[in-house]
Amino acid sequence: MDPVILEKLENCQSLPSLPAVAYQVIEHAKCNDSDSALIASILEKDPALAAKVVALSNSAANMGAMTINSVKDAITRIGLDMTMTLALSFSFAKAMYDKQINTMDHQLFWRRALVSGVLGRVLASKMGQVKPERFFLAGLIQDIGMLAFNEIEAERYGVLFHSAKEHSELVKFEQKEFSTDHAKLGAWLLANWGMPDFYVNLVRNSHNAINKDTHIDEQIVIFSGDFAELWVHKEPSLAMGHLIKKNNKCRLFSTKEISAIVDEVSSQLPVLNEIFATDVKTPFSISRLIEDAKQILVDRNMKLIGDLDKARKDASETKASEEQLKEQLKKDILTNVFNRAYIEIISDRAFRHSSDNSCPLSVMFLDIDHFKQVNDRYGHQSGDIALKQFAKTLVKASGKGCYVGRYGGEEFVIIMPGMAADRAMAIATKIRNILRKNPLQVSQSVKLPISASIGIATFTPGQHEFSSAEHLMDAADKTMYQAKKSGRDRALIFKA
Repeated sequence: MDPVILEKLENCQSLPSLPAVAYQVIEHAKCNDSDSALIASILEKDPALAAKVVALSNSAANMGAMTINSVKDAITRIGLDMTMTLALSFSFAKAMYDKQINTMDHQLFWRRALVSGVLGRVLASKMGQVKPERFFLAGLIQDIGMLAFNEIEAERYGVLFHSAKEHSELVKFEQKEFSTDHAKLGAWLLANWGMPDFYVNLVRNSHNAINKDTHIDEQIVIFSGDFAELWVHKEPSLAMGHLIKKNNKCRLFSTKEISAIVDEVSSQLPVLNEIFATDVKTPFSISRLIEDAKQILVDRNMKLIGDLDKARKDASETKASEEQLKEQLKKDILTNVFNRAYIEIISDRAFRHSSDNSCPLSVMFLDIDHFKQVNDRYGHQSGDIALKQFAKTLVKASGKGCYVGRYGGEEFVIIMPGMAADRAMAIATKIRNILRKNPLQVSQSVKLPISASIGIATFTPGQHEFSSAEHLMDAADKTMYQAKKSGRDRALIFKA
């Protein structure tokens, strides 16, 4: 941390402070042999705190069959560790809520903190963590460093706070202005209070970049903040877009799971509002929000493509020639469909997109029946004309959104993003019907009746588990050979 900031923190007399009860609980939370009766007596010295612990223990989140009436009952029902965690959560909540925030939006800060806490608990439960209440506390206090910034750099920090359009932008502003961010200040504050390292480290890393290798505890807290943006961002659809984009990096949640998480948080808010005397509501329809977010991402991608096209047009003639050459290198010289090398690149991209967005992907392999006889009887020139016309038939029949490639010789492949097996089979039937009704004109006097053997394999995340695009392509290829062995001129769907 910057020495100037550290010195200001150490000398600041107005930082958030915890009640005496909380310090006693912190000390006992570090021990493995805390006494239940002693903890109960400590908490009951603060009637308001004890009442909130009892209330949350009775909440739907803890699914109690019998009403809890005392802290001792809470310890019996939910355990000593969880009871202490709840007590600390309320102590921190009170410290944060009571703190005067002159340069920040108090309600916005508090709403984000509370929703982050609920999300921490919901995400921890979804991801199989044994003690989800710990993540209620971790989510709740992850932004406590903002209060420290507000005390030591009130004027400058107020400008940053109100200039930032979203939380991630605020963090970038902090790092640029102060060479640190509020996550680091929050960790310092917690360590200064003697909080266990579990919470200190989670808060310190709560705004780090995330990927599939990030520790699950950190993933929970980071995503609790990202999900919480949906409740505080002026444009929730933008926040959802950022959430989906970040989720794609580590593939933690499907679209259905994101929707279920938001619904569960919304269902818990009334209980939390009553306990914390707040009025936090879910101001959006999650299904509409997800659709809007996806459309925003599509629009942004289209804009990037448009910008790229404009840049290409503005480039020099040499650059344009290079781009033209690159495009030519993607195509099969004879048929003008994609060549094998590029169709494999397309299949890899389509497979990742299918996995990330939980949508189907079909691959179709086609082989012209008895094609060697065409070359032997009519010559290679007629064979080449037949291959060109066959490729045109595939492009026309498969339509927009599909990618046709020549895999080698008389073997072709079609990549079909977003298409389930039944739609792929319908296109295969269409291709076979066109070929049957329209013999290929290879010369003025010769029309060749052509048929094809077709194999289809479909990847549906969660149902048909192919490990890679290569695995999916191989399945379609093998199915095509089964069609050929079964008599040719037919289409078969891969069966595991």
